[in-house]
Parts: sequence; C-alpha cells; structure tokens
Amino acid sequence: MRTTPYIKLVIAALLVLRCFSTPHAQNDSPITAYLREHAETPVNYVMSKATSHRVTIIGEGHWLKQDVTLVAALIPLLQKADLDLAAEFFPAAEQARIDALITAAKWNEQEANAIMRAAAWPYQEYRDLLRTAWSANQGAKRTIKILALSPPLDWRKVLLPRGETYESFMADLVSKHLKEARRNLVVYCGMHHAFTRYYQAELDKDARARAYMDRMGNILSRRLGEQVFLITLHKPTWCGNLEPRSYCLPFGGRIDCEATEVGRPLGFDVVGSPWAEMRFDRADYYAYGHVALRFVDYTDGYIWSGPLESFRPVTIIPLSEYAPDGQTREQLTHENPFNDEVNVTAKRLEEIWAQQTAANQDLLSRRNWKNLVGWQARCPKP
Repeated sequence: MRTTPYIKLVIAALLVLRCFSTPHAQNDSPITAYLREHAETPVNYVMSKATSHRVTIIGEGHWLKQDVTLVAALIPLLQKADLDLAAEFFPAAEQARIDALITAAKWNEQEANAIMRAAAWPYQEYRDLLRTAWSANQGAKRTIKILALSPPLDWRKVLLPRGETYESFMADLVSKHLKEARRNLVVYCGMHHAFTRYYQAELDKDARARAYMDRMGNILSRRLGEQVFLITLHKPTWCGNLEPRSYCLPFGGRIDCEATEVGRPLGFDVVGSPWAEMRFDRADYYAYGHVALRFVDYTDGYIWSGPLESFRPVTIIPLSEYAPDGQTREQLTHENPFNDEVNVTAKRLEEIWAQQTAANQDLLSRRNWKNLVGWQARCPKP
C-alpha cells in the first residue's frame, strides 16, 4: 500500500510523541481522560462534522505542511461522501480553469502552476490539493468540486466600491454554492477568516479594541446558525508584544501537555468538553477586546496534529516550475509573491526565490517560534 504524505507526517509526529509521552496513568487529568475517550483521528473527526453540518470551516495558520496534507487526505473521502471543498487559496476568477483541470482525463501541471501564479501562492502542497482532487475524480460518477474563494489580488479597488469586502465575497460564494449544489461544504481558509462566534478586534496603537472585524465565518454563522461548525488547527498564537510579534503556545502549552499524554494526533470537540470554559490569557492576542474569553467562545472543535517539534513548512515550488518560460518569468519580475519588491531584474527574482527557499528550511526561526522550544519543561509533573 502506498504511504500518503499525511500518513508520513502522522508517523513522524508519533515518533516525536514517543519521546515525551508517559504510560496511561491512573491519575489522568479530566482533560487527558476526555481526550483518551472521545478524541478521534483528525481525518475521522473532520469527516464526522462535515457529514452532519452544512458548512465545516477548517482554519489554519498558513504554510504548515501537516495542515495542507490533512486536507489533501480528506479529498478522496469528501468525494465518496458527496461533499465538496472550498479553499481560500485559489482565485475565484480561475474557477472554470480549476473545474476543467480536476475533471480532465490527464493531469496538467502547467495549468496547475498557472492557477497558483494567479493566486500568488507558490507552494507545492497547496498545488497538490488540485492534483488530489483530479485523482479522486478519475472514473468517478460524481466528481468533487474545488470551490475557489479568493477575491482578486486588488480586491480593495474592485470590491469596496461595490460595497463588498474580502470576507463578504467569500461568504457569498459559499452561500451560492450551498443553494445551487445542495451539498455540504468543507471550507479551508486562514484562521482569521474562519471565526464564527468570535469577533476579532481591530486594535489601535495602544492595543485597545476600536472596532470588531466581520469575517467570512461570522457572516456564514449569522446566515446558517448551528449548521456551521468551526475546527481550529493547532498553531502558536500571538502573545504579549504585537510589534515585534511574540508567540506562545495556546493556553500556555496546556493543549500540548495534555495531548502529548495521549500520544497521537487528535481531533476533539471544545463545545461540551472539559476544555470549554478554559480562559485565554489576557496577554493573548485573541483576548484583546474580550473580557474573560473562553475556548468555547473561540471555536467549536480543535485538531492537534502533534507537538511543535513535528511541524514542517510547506515546500516552495522551484522557480523553474512555477514560471517555466520567459513570458511567465517576466510577469513575476513586476510583482513577486514573496515581498513588496516590484519591477526587479530576472537575476534579482532568482535571488529572492533562493533566499525564500533557504529561509523556509528553518521553520522555527522564520515564524519566530524558537522561544517555544523546551515547552515540555512547563508541563505539570505526573
């Protein structure tokens, strides 16, 4: 049997977990006991929610391999269950191209790269979502659809004069698909677009809330109520300083400490669980503008894929693949997908690509997470 990328990541996470896990203890905390009894594998957990809710939103922190490969592992199961997938990472303007690509008789990587160029998103694992959908659709009576949600790159210029926002644009596409296709939908997006009950604060220079953002998930939650279920993917969160940003493990590392005791990747409910009333630290970014914010106010469910040590970055597509000819390469010199440099030379574009690829190898430094190494020392002793 072929080992999928997601299974490989799960195996790697389990190897790391063995270093830190302890045998089942008679004195498990209520949370550890809850996880042992009720938590599912991440794939099974998502599927259980996707089959019972009109919209299941998966919110990620971006650029983490385990997150994208989890979603890739879902695609064949969604196809068999007559469900569809929506993704923020593909441009809505490319919908017809995506439809043709993933239902074609033959895989066309050049077309896939063209879609990723339109998204300014040069990452292999996200591109592989399209290939996985194409593979699942081969010979299938009912094909899975990948609903592209991303607004135009110049969305402020295009949408705001029409009274639309980045968030309302995506929410409207989801609502339209639900009405027309009449299939449940898994929506995969950045966490800050995913919030449902929680409203993210807009902060002034003194870190005081001056307004609250209306995110895609907020809009869908108002329209569909409890038919929307939010699953948060594990990641470090901003804490303390906003500029420069500093990071902490959620709830001071408690999720990692409890989940490591179980010793496997987990998907679990927050609603109705011992986690529900756990409070965010006041210094946590998400607590800004909220008094005594609880875990249950923030999300419905959670996926812990493994400890920090098991995290891996997504892979940057080589420039020779992403822009394989002179015309596409020349287009990238005007606006590259990594920084604000515009109208650079071909040589400078190659330098930018090489620099980003090299920096991408050190995930903890790139994301400013190195201070989190050694989190195990802060776990309660058995």
